[in-house]
Amino acid sequence: MADVLLHSKRPIPSDAVLALIADADGLPERTADAVEASLAEGPAVGAWDGDELVGFARAVTDGQLRGYVEDVVVARASRGAGIEAELVQALLAGLDVEVVSVFCTKRDIELYEGLGFKATRQRVLHRRR
Repeated sequence: MADVLLHSKRPIPSDAVLALIADADGLPERTADAVEASLAEGPAVGAWDGDELVGFARAVTDGQLRGYVEDVVVARASRGAGIEAELVQALLAGLDVEVVSVFCTKRDIELYEGLGFKATRQRVLHRRR
């Protein structure tokens, strides 16, 4: 079982986050600088197996009304052990806001419903630079 700790308790290196993201088929817009900036701005948690980062999640929040769970990623070799749920629960424990949202794929719906999230009729739209 991994130790899930806030970034403020055990700093999460951006290169380890990028390695996890690459292992999960990548998010091409993620760079070391972008990850470093996101770690400085909002809550983040890491799942550690000894000295190895095996999971990561972060949230974006205004600190009052809304929060969004982002970048939940677990190393392939550590998937299926409940780390995803532990990461999200640790983030939720630190978010004192009215509504927390998550954007996920169909395969992750069961995970998030098990954590109390409910589907809405809203649609997610994205605009890229």
